[in-house]
Amino acid sequence: MAHGVEGQDIFHDDTDRMRFMEDLRRLVRESEAGLLAYCLMGNHFHLAIQVGTVTLTSIMRRLLTGHAKAVNQRHDRRGHLFWGRHEAILCSDEKYLAGLIRYIHLNPVRAGLVTKAEDWPWSSLEGKPMPEDAAGNFDQFDPWPRVEATRPSLIRLARIDMPDIDEIGKDVSAQTGILLSELRSNACRRPVVAAKRFLTQEAVKCGHPLIAIARWLKSSPTTLTRYARAKVKIPVRLSPSKARR
Repeated sequence: MAHGVEGQDIFHDDTDRMRFMEDLRRLVRESEAGLLAYCLMGNHFHLAIQVGTVTLTSIMRRLLTGHAKAVNQRHDRRGHLFWGRHEAILCSDEKYLAGLIRYIHLNPVRAGLVTKAEDWPWSSLEGKPMPEDAAGNFDQFDPWPRVEATRPSLIRLARIDMPDIDEIGKDVSAQTGILLSELRSNACRRPVVAAKRFLTQEAVKCGHPLIAIARWLKSSPTTLTRYARAKVKIPVRLSPSKARR
């Protein structure tokens, strides 16, 4: 999500919105990402993106910079268009994703712009009826809670029993025979890379964001994105109870 500075509009008309969508689709295609849902409002927008080989930060930086330049040039304005950088929450499972997409599509309804989400022309519903709320009751769903205590338990960072990365690293080292020093080095041997992929995917399942795993492995977020998407042949799976021992 990204907001206009001081609540100002970032889309002045449909031409701005069309230009934004052209840039968004191009960046998603070039980044090998997936655009799962979107909704363009007046002073902000919401996206649900499945990242590929390029980090979300890189995609959003190019998207926001390009849109700001285009709007400033077209409307003869100067200065910042967006309020700081974008905000992002990592989606942890299918139920949370269903609630998130529903939340995105209902933005125009909550704002009183339309009575039905499918009537808003600038969302990924594209005139199709809103799917039935089959995954659960999302009436109170809010991915951006103002009070931390109200954060939905579906967000994986809220897991209390989440083993830290050091524990996961020790377990992976024991299972693979790769020393911790090698896991956190630039070693490119196949067994080491395989162990790093294994650690990355197990840490993600336990609730750790890629940026934290990248810091621990002393690697780049782009590399971690590849690790997270790769097929791992190691048959042993890490269990939270075992990781906490």
